[in-house]
Amino acid sequence: MNAVLNHDHAARFLEDLREPGAPYFSPSAFSDALHISTQRLAELAKVHRTTTTRSPDAEKLQDYLRGAASVLAIAVELTGGDRQRAVFWFRNVPLMELDGRTAEQLVADGLAEGVRDYLINLSAGATG
Repeated sequence: MNAVLNHDHAARFLEDLREPGAPYFSPSAFSDALHISTQRLAELAKVHRTTTTRSPDAEKLQDYLRGAASVLAIAVELTGGDRQRAVFWFRNVPLMELDGRTAEQLVADGLAEGVRDYLINLSAGATG
């Protein structure tokens, strides 16, 4: 990933994930951005499958979405604004320094802060 950071890319990405007119992230916008079903999103957030549509502001769901969005925003910055590349990385690239699991798996297990720290170190030139 490119180490040039442009916070405009991240801000636009995060805004696109927000529920219009609401102070929380939209499960459907998030699912669309990641090319996953809302059922898969519910699995990752560890909530009931109907929570994404019936209670999109549920605390547990929003905790997952905040963590994932924060990691994805940094990844979008690191890819120079290439959202598809950032999403691909988030979902598919095993992070050897973090147990060989993907960012998606780590965030689902409540480890978003560790992934953010990893990305920040990576952007600063750290190699692991």
